[in-house]
Amino acid sequence: MLQEDLDDLRQQVRNLTDRVARLEESLAVRPDAPLVPDPGARHPVAQSLPEAGQGAPAREDVKRDALFPVPETTPIFLVLGSATLGLAGAYLLRAIAESRVFPPKVAFAAGTLYAVAWLVWAPRAHAERRLATTVYSLTAALILCPLLWEATVRFHMVAPWQTSVILVAFALIGLAVSRRSGLPMVAVISTLAGIGTSGVLLIATYDVPPFTFVFLTIAAAIEACACLGHRLDARWLAAAAADLAVLLATWLVTNPRGLPEGYAPIPAWALLTAQMALLVIYLSSVTVRTLLRGRTFTNFETGQCALAFLIGLGGAMRLSSQGSRLTPAIAGFALLCGAACYAISFKVLARQGSHGRNFYTYSTFGILLVLAGCRILLSDGGAAIVWLLLALACIGAGGFWGRLTLEMHGGVYLLLALMLSGALSQSTRLLLGTVLWPGSVPPALWMGAAVAGASYLLAVRSSRSIGGGWNFHAFRVAMAAALVWLVLGLAAGGLVGIYRGLFAVAVGDSFFATLRTGAVVGVTLLVAAVGSRPDFRDFAQLVFPLMLLGGYRLLTDDLRQDRKAALFLSLLLYGAMLIALPRLRRARAKS
Repeated sequence: MLQEDLDDLRQQVRNLTDRVARLEESLAVRPDAPLVPDPGARHPVAQSLPEAGQGAPAREDVKRDALFPVPETTPIFLVLGSATLGLAGAYLLRAIAESRVFPPKVAFAAGTLYAVAWLVWAPRAHAERRLATTVYSLTAALILCPLLWEATVRFHMVAPWQTSVILVAFALIGLAVSRRSGLPMVAVISTLAGIGTSGVLLIATYDVPPFTFVFLTIAAAIEACACLGHRLDARWLAAAAADLAVLLATWLVTNPRGLPEGYAPIPAWALLTAQMALLVIYLSSVTVRTLLRGRTFTNFETGQCALAFLIGLGGAMRLSSQGSRLTPAIAGFALLCGAACYAISFKVLARQGSHGRNFYTYSTFGILLVLAGCRILLSDGGAAIVWLLLALACIGAGGFWGRLTLEMHGGVYLLLALMLSGALSQSTRLLLGTVLWPGSVPPALWMGAAVAGASYLLAVRSSRSIGGGWNFHAFRVAMAAALVWLVLGLAAGGLVGIYRGLFAVAVGDSFFATLRTGAVVGVTLLVAAVGSRPDFRDFAQLVFPLMLLGGYRLLTDDLRQDRKAALFLSLLLYGAMLIALPRLRRARAKS
């Protein structure tokens, strides 16, 4: 019994000790503090309490508030309350306008200035600055956008051009305020308000030029900010709006049915100005950012420049097809831009030792613009001749300065010239089809073969300065393949033409197929012989494809002929080639 009482007493002491420890912890009492408090000293909690007689609450309330503090009211209610009062002020101005106390235009001007005041005041809010800035900027947009809608569409108080000027001013003020305060949300909201309101008003008023002006001006302002290092998330949105507006205006003017009923007239000069403005905005932006500020092309800038060229130049071409004399000017502009891109690539960036994304982007734009300019200005034959000359120039210059990119561009010019002139198609028909050699020498085929041969020799010479990388080797093999294909066409067409001229046979003679297969056999042996030389080993890569081509001709053409003598000769030639090729390789290897 005594032991049980002793255990209970110990447990009570432990509980009492724990309670005292928790109380000391809640009152922030130090463990080394004296057990008997100093009468003159103040309690740690009481030190932070106001003196009696100075509006202090009762002692019990003070202790409870000190131990359990009440959180402060969140500033969001103050921000929302201020925004609500701002909207109330807008409705007050509308009520004054409806009461005709003041002229409607005066009330409209007051409402516009009221919205701008909210936008300017947005970054100067104190509590929760970012939240308040966002809410107050939205308040400015919610005041201005409905006001412009009603004044333009419902009451016809202002003209669309006046509305567009107000929207541009609102967006520019937002950009200026954002740049000065360092808060991009102001610019984003003002830009969205300007673009969104312009889009809605364009659809509602059927007046395209004023609001296209808004899109282009906002896009230009945002690109100017980007050039100055002020990055904005709405950059792509402004670009998309400008692209779509110019595209819509181009379609409305150039579609076969004409301008739809109800739309305001779109002068040709206004449309051309918008197309060129789109080009100038983004060309200037990327030039400043990449050359003057040393930035790298972004995916957005690359894609947007391509779209600007496509919409601007393509739209100008559609406009010029309706009788305008703008075609030479458009082609000249494209060629000038292409030459500038080439100069920037190989005179500026290459000398700086920069062969990164900017170099390849500028050089790619250069070749695309030159191709487009030539295609716009010249006929098929004229463009093919110019591209053949450019192929020789690029391959020669690439070897002289050691620029593999110029070599590749020369190959592209050559391939496109052969396709446009019809040389590749003529060679294919002479070799694989039933077309006979024409009465006169086909100039496109001869010229193409001559330029392809000269281009390959220049590429071989360029290997001294460029080296022997896999990409340059692939380029040389492609040049050799183009040359061989043209030679095959010339050989097949020439043999058939000579045979027909000597024996005056009918068009469908069976020996025509044998002669074409013989041309493949002869060219294959010639290619194998040339490819065994050290400087022309690119041709050796073509021997096996030529063997497959000969087999394809046997299966698809020679076996279908009625005269067995012709088939015998075809099989004899092909078999002799298969036997001669290994011996030719061994003989060259020994020598």
